[in-house]
Parts: sequence; C-alpha cells; structure tokens
Amino acid sequence: MKVEITCKCSSCKLLLNYPNPSLSLLCACEDCRKALDWGFSQGGAPPITLPELFYVRSDIHSFEGLEFMKPFQLRSNARSTRIYCIKCFSILGVDHPGYKDNVFMFFKGFCNTTCDLSITPSAAIYLKDFPRNSKLVLPEGIEKIWSFTSEESIKFRSIPEVCKSFQDPITPAKGITFKEMIQNMPETEVLNLSAQT
Repeated sequence: MKVEITCKCSSCKLLLNYPNPSLSLLCACEDCRKALDWGFSQGGAPPITLPELFYVRSDIHSFEGLEFMKPFQLRSNARSTRIYCIKCFSILGVDHPGYKDNVFMFFKGFCNTTCDLSITPSAAIYLKDFPRNSKLVLPEGIEKIWSFTSEESIKFRSIPEVCKSFQDPITPAKGITFKEMIQNMPETEVLNLSAQT
C-alpha cells in the first residue's frame, strides 16, 4: 500500500513506495525552529518549540506539483535542504547528507500525510538548543541527546530504531529518491538567516 505526503493546500503530493516511517524523533535544534518560523512568516503553519520528526525511506513512486515545490537552505553553509510548497509553505521533506539518501524526514503537522504516525519517538535530540524560557516536557523513558559530541553520537547511533533507519537498504529504490527529486527542481535558494537563537 502506498501512502502520500501532501502540502496543506494540496498543490504538491509525494506518493511513497514504502508505507511506514522507520523512526520518529523530537528535535530541539535551533535550525528546525528557524525553518518552521520562516515558513510561518511566509504563510505556513504556526511553529512549535519541539517538533516531531518522522523518517521514511527515500523512495518516491510519483509526485505532483513539482512547479510549486522549491528547495531552501537556511544559510550558505547549511547541510539540510528543505522542500517547501511555495503556495502554502508546508514542508514536504528534508534531506541531510547524514541520511545518505536512504531516508528523508518530514515534520508532523507541517504537511499532511496518510503515513502511520503512531510510532513512539525514540529520542529527543539537540536538547542543548531548547529555549531556556520554555518548559521541556518529554515522554517517559525517552533517550535524551543533548548534543552530538562523539560520546552522544555513539549513544544516538546505538538506539535500535536509529541504527535500522539510517542503514543502507537491502534493495535499491523502486522509484526516484528524495535527493534526485531535489535535483529536478530549480536551484536551491539560500535564506541567509542568522545562526543566533
């Protein structure tokens, strides 16, 4: 069964070959907040402090609305590339070199999807970036990753769901990968947003 990721205005659609996310994380990083803040400033959904991220296999059966999809990076030295719908500023997905084009990520609530989002987050990451004036409430027993020092990186990679999600797939993609889809789009726009919180 194939599932969809669509923007809030239904102008853009990704049809995925694999139905279920392999991983969910809560992310406190400054860049996720900045990306959501910027999308909101353009007309997108209101940002949240600790968004939930879902990772799905980078294997897209088909897509619609490519003319309304645009890749953006926060800064010239950014590693993540986010695909926004330029009509409603939903975020359809995020690519990062660390994903090795095996998976891509999307934000719960910042696009629409028929994916099963019932999996429990495996970890809360980048907690050092969480705003000091906000109250941090995490699910009971969740792994806490404060930063990605070598010790914390080892701890993160040892989480079974993380290890499984980021490993190379056994079979090649049946369709186009998320990175290949980005390469079919106009040049990535760099927003040059400040790196400060």
